[in-house]
Amino acid sequence: MRLLRAVPRAVRRDYAASLLSQWFVLGIGLFLFYVVARRGGAAGFAYYQIARGVVSSFQPLAMIGLGQGLHRYLPRTSTGTERLARQAFGIQAVVTVGLTLLGIALGPQVSRLLGLHGGTLAVAAIMVMLIGNCLCSTAVAALRGSHQVARANTISAVGFGLTPILAVPAAGPVEHFLLAQGAGMILVAAWGTFTVRHRSPAPPAPAWSRSEPTLRTLMGYGLRRLPGDMALPALFTYPTVAVAVALPGGPEAGFVGFASSAVTLICSLFGTLTPVLLPRLSRLFQHGAVADGPDPTRSMLLRLPLYAALLAAVAAAFVASVAPTLVTGFLGPEFTGAIGVLRLGVLPAIPFAVFYAARPTLDALLDRPVISRLLLACLALQVAVTHVAQLTLPAPHAAVLALGVAATVLGAGAHHLVVRALRP
Repeated sequence: MRLLRAVPRAVRRDYAASLLSQWFVLGIGLFLFYVVARRGGAAGFAYYQIARGVVSSFQPLAMIGLGQGLHRYLPRTSTGTERLARQAFGIQAVVTVGLTLLGIALGPQVSRLLGLHGGTLAVAAIMVMLIGNCLCSTAVAALRGSHQVARANTISAVGFGLTPILAVPAAGPVEHFLLAQGAGMILVAAWGTFTVRHRSPAPPAPAWSRSEPTLRTLMGYGLRRLPGDMALPALFTYPTVAVAVALPGGPEAGFVGFASSAVTLICSLFGTLTPVLLPRLSRLFQHGAVADGPDPTRSMLLRLPLYAALLAAVAAAFVASVAPTLVTGFLGPEFTGAIGVLRLGVLPAIPFAVFYAARPTLDALLDRPVISRLLLACLALQVAVTHVAQLTLPAPHAAVLALGVAATVLGAGAHHLVVRALRP
C-alpha cells in the first residue's frame, strides 16, 4: 500500500479508469460467449473461440510493435504528434490488409489447418476482425501516448465493447457477425486516430525527449520486443488452437477457450500494474531513490508478486466453486462438459499473476530482453508438454495441463529475476 500511495493521484485515477474500461470490455466478451452459444450452437461457439484465438495470437505480429513504440515515443514529440500517430495508423492498415489478402488467397488451406468448415469465408471473417482489432489497438496506444487517457478509454470501450454488441443484431451466422464487428472497429479506430492531439505532460520534459522521434525510430523500438509480445498471448490461445486441431469441429475447443478467458479476466487486474507502476519505478531507480540497504519500496516490490498470487488464488477458487453456474448460465445446460475444464483451467491464473506483478520491476531495472526470452522458452515448453500429454490424456486436459506447467515456470522465473534484480 505504501508503494501505491506513492503513485501520483492522476496516475491512480488513470489506472482506475483504464481498469474499469478493460473490465467492461472483458464483461462484454463474456456476454458474447452467451450470445454466440445461443445463436451459433456448439459448432458456431467453437468457431468463434478459434477466431478469437487466431486474432489474439497473430495480433502482436500484425502490429509489428507499433503499440509499444507509440507508448514510448509519442510523448517525446513536440510538433509531430498527430503526424506520427497517423503514420503509424497507415502502416498498421497496410500490414493488416496485406495479411488479410494473403489469408484469403490461402483460405482453403488455412481453413483445413484450423479445422474450420466454412472455407474461405470463415478465414476472411477472422482476418477482417484482425484488422479491426489491430487498428483499434493502434488508436488507443496513440491516444495514451499523447496523454489523452480519457479518450483512449472511450475508444477502447466503444471499439472492443460496444461495437460487437451493436454488430449482433445486424448479423446472422457467426462469420457475418465477425465481419460486421471488424468493419465497425475499423471506423472507431479511424475516429480515434484522427482525434489525437499533442498534450504536454505536467512536468517539464527532459532534454533527451525534445528530439522528434520518427516512424523508423518507433518501429525499431517495437520490433526488438516483438518476440515476447507474440509469445505472451500465444500462451493463452495455443490451448484452444491445439484442441481445435486435435478435435476438428468439436465443442471442446470452446471449453478450453472459455477457461482461458476466465484466466485472462483474473489477470486483468495485475496486467494493468505495468502501465501504472513502470513510469514511477523507472524514475525511482534512475535517480537512485531506492536505497541499497533496507528500503520500504524494495521490500514492497519483493512482496508484490506474492500478494498477487494470493489474490489470484482466491479468485481462482471462487471461479472453480461456481463453475457449474458459470457454464450453464453463460453457455447453457448442453455445455456441462466445460465445467471440469474450467475448474482445472483457471488454476494457471495464480502463476500468471506472479509474472504480471513482477513485470513492472523487471521492465524498469533490466535493459536486456530477459522477459522476451523467458516468454519464448515457456511457450516452447507449453507446446512440447501439450503434444506429450495428448498421448495419454484427452486433448482438453492435456492443453490445460501444458498451460499450467508453462505458467508455473513463467511465474517462478519472473519472481526469481525480481529477487536477483532487487538484491542490494
